[in-house]
Amino acid sequence: MNVNNEPVWVDVEAVGEFTKQKYFGKFSIKPYLTNGERADVARLAQMYCRGITDDIDQKTFLTTLAFLKFHIVEADADWWTNGGLDPLDQSPCFAIAVKVRELQDPVKPEEKSAEAEAKPAPKKKS
Repeated sequence: MNVNNEPVWVDVEAVGEFTKQKYFGKFSIKPYLTNGERADVARLAQMYCRGITDDIDQKTFLTTLAFLKFHIVEADADWWTNGGLDPLDQSPCFAIAVKVRELQDPVKPEEKSAEAEAKPAPKKKS
């Protein structure tokens, strides 16, 4: 099996959860990371999360940023500075992560509807 791992340009739009600012950018994203890159991501995420013990949401966000640092090959977005650490909002970074996930697992709309039809309706409790 030969997997195409060429970077793909995607548009990302999001509204900031705190500032309500609209974010837009074009990103060249590599869909998959090599084993070495994933090891580098783990080290970077550990560095970003050092000292954070209780805030799971913050650790999740910082780990996401570590992954994005390696998935994003090129960016055309003035707000995407310092690897996503500079914006006041987290939502645009999570929007990029959603695009990465879509590249990794592309489900066509017709496949989604076929899956929905194939699933039996939940049984009602009496």
